Amino acid sequence: MAPQDAEMPSHQALGEDIEKIRRDVENLTNSLKRAGSHQAERVQDTANDALVALEDAVRREPVKTLGMAVGVGFLLGILLRR
Repeated sequence: MAPQDAEMPSHQALGEDIEKIRRDVENLTNSLKRAGSHQAERVQDTANDALVALEDAVRREPVKTLGMAVGVGFLLGILLRR
């Protein structure tokens, strides 16, 4: 028994639903892009702040900073050798 026309959704209504879904996906994609861009900016700002702090530490106490760098390098060498 074939379904009656009243039971089947119209092609226009189906097309409108597909268009709405497409717009929703596009809006979601744009929102994710904005959020990702914002997070990337925060990471870059944090990295820049860390770099400035490191530069200040090197200027204030160059020998101590050099010693710490040598120690960290030594520990990394031991860990990576294993």
